[in-house]
Amino acid sequence: MRRLMMRLELMEKRSRFDDFEKEYRDSKAYLRRAKLFLEQGQDHTVVFNVASLALERYLVALCYLYDMEPYNHNYTCLMDTVEMLMKVPEELNEEIRSMDKIFDICSLDDYFHGDPEVSDMERILVMCEEVEGLFDQKKNRIIQRIFVD
Repeated sequence: MRRLMMRLELMEKRSRFDDFEKEYRDSKAYLRRAKLFLEQGQDHTVVFNVASLALERYLVALCYLYDMEPYNHNYTCLMDTVEMLMKVPEELNEEIRSMDKIFDICSLDDYFHGDPEVSDMERILVMCEEVEGLFDQKKNRIIQRIFVD
């Protein structure tokens, strides 16, 4: 019975790691696309929106990496979950949470999607790079070896 339980736990974690890998790959792809749009001279709102998807995917990937299910995908809730898992520099934490002022979309009664400024686009690109730095590549390889090999 104990072996069966351990095997079930391992299966759950393998599934979560697959989710992590998908979210992490997607986050990197969205960030690459946002930077490409910036280089191509796309409007700053387009770059901002694509980079905001990258940031969300990075935060979801962090949750999955630590075997946590993100239940809500606004920046404040994602950061609440990430904070339970790791220490996030205070300034970065505040910056990410501030994005909900632009995307206050979690209420049907008070729905609001602001217009990002050029400075918001620049800030979110920096945030993506800083969140990327939260991933410990050595730890990711060890986890992958445990659950995939």
